[in-house]
Amino acid sequence: MKRVLMFKWSILLLAVYLVASLYLFFITPAQAMVPMHWNIKNQIDGWITREAHLPLGIGLMVGIWAMIFLMPYYSPWYKNYGERNEKIMPGLANIMVICLGALNLYSQWVAYKGGEPEGVSVILIIIGVLMLGLGNLMPKIPKNYFMGIKTPWTLSHEDIWHRTHRLGGLLFFLSGLLLIVKGFISSTYGLFHLISAIVALVMLLYPLPYSFLLYKKLGKS
Repeated sequence: MKRVLMFKWSILLLAVYLVASLYLFFITPAQAMVPMHWNIKNQIDGWITREAHLPLGIGLMVGIWAMIFLMPYYSPWYKNYGERNEKIMPGLANIMVICLGALNLYSQWVAYKGGEPEGVSVILIIIGVLMLGLGNLMPKIPKNYFMGIKTPWTLSHEDIWHRTHRLGGLLFFLSGLLLIVKGFISSTYGLFHLISAIVALVMLLYPLPYSFLLYKKLGKS
């Protein structure tokens, strides 16, 4: 019961998502298709029927929430950092439910309306908010096999894990801000979107070689 109370907000958010998803399902025309994938130009290039999307979306949401909630029962690292994990996991559950729920509900809304709003990329904005949330939590995540930047070098040393995730959290946060800005800029500015996408990708990938460089530096010292 205590653990359920720790996750009360994510449980409430899940309930709100289920109600909203069912509502959109029933008001959407039976023949409508739900978008499932956007290409690099932020154009929809993958669709699924509304009947297939509903259980898929609900299953994904509940599955990810359950993985976070049940982590003490399957993660060998959880109890080693029990106090830190207990502070982080409810927040992580909130972030994942909010952002993944928003993605699913937006897809259903697009199916209901028959298209996306012009001049703004809602998908990029939602993903940017997700990156902001993950960037804020990342420096607080203790060493484990299931979350975070898991390389042979971060898992080999506590200090490398901590420093890599501190930098990774900052870069995730900055990438999130960049994606949100991209979401409000018209797709006609192709050069900006190309350069900003490359910058965001480099920022997201840099912690991987950074952890290796820390490992080599630690080995020499």
